[in-house]
Amino acid sequence: MKVFDAVARGVSKAEQMGIKVSIAVVDENGEVVAIYKMPGAYVFSPWVAYLKARTAAVFRRSTAELAERAAQNLPFYIGLTIHAGLIFGKGGLPVSSNSFRGAVGVSGGTGDQDEEVAKAVAEALHS
Repeated sequence: MKVFDAVARGVSKAEQMGIKVSIAVVDENGEVVAIYKMPGAYVFSPWVAYLKARTAAVFRRSTAELAERAAQNLPFYIGLTIHAGLIFGKGGLPVSSNSFRGAVGVSGGTGDQDEEVAKAVAEALHS
């Protein structure tokens, strides 16, 4: 139930911000634990949220940090995006606590909005 409670906290945060998002939670191997698409969110947002979560889980780093690195070696990161199904940009956060190891990804708002919702979900998974 902790994962669903964390997703609900993210949905609540998105509603407060006036945005419609999708939220993905994956385990430490990048396998889906939960994906939720708010009514009215973009049709592609669940897939993007999943890819952000998967990327954060695989690299154990935020996708915002990885986006900064991508800018320094664009051909390499484009190859990872195309061939490995990874995505870089704000909204993906790794989570490592006693009760949960994995990552969360959010898509549907701006990068900063996605990041803010992802932080709410990650904090809930830590508690």
